[in-house]
Amino acid sequence: KAKLEIKGDLLTMCDDWTEDELKVKRRLVEFRRSQEGSTISTSFKPVSLEERTPNSPCISCIWWEEKRKCYVTSVDTIQLLESLVAVRFTVEEKNRIRRNLEGFKPMTVSKQKEDCESFFRLIMGFPNPKPRNIEKDVKVFAWADLSNALTKIIGKY
Repeated sequence: KAKLEIKGDLLTMCDDWTEDELKVKRRLVEFRRSQEGSTISTSFKPVSLEERTPNSPCISCIWWEEKRKCYVTSVDTIQLLESLVAVRFTVEEKNRIRRNLEGFKPMTVSKQKEDCESFFRLIMGFPNPKPRNIEKDVKVFAWADLSNALTKIIGKY
């Protein structure tokens, strides 16, 4: 079984944002991976669009104003998992991963829901790298749960 070693505390990505990040309500977080045997190691750092390494895994840490917390989308989480295990998931695997992620109590953000309509618009409006695939409801997780979610899913591989 694979084991994930995250170097550093992902929670620090919610602190000390730049003025630009605060303005757009998102911080791009770039990941690097290495592997020795069945242990996958990853480190991460905040990057600007300009500093981003092409083709490296990069996800959005998104500030939800009304909830005063950072979130990550299910789409970004699954893409990051694919990058970390270096495998393209089949539709079945993605669905299995989504079911496994349900334990982290994702919230469905939809334009139909009054309490999250503005957050939905924020997510839909982000330029590349987009934290979503298409214009439809999107599931988000508290950023605080990301490291446990990654560790749990990778432990199944």
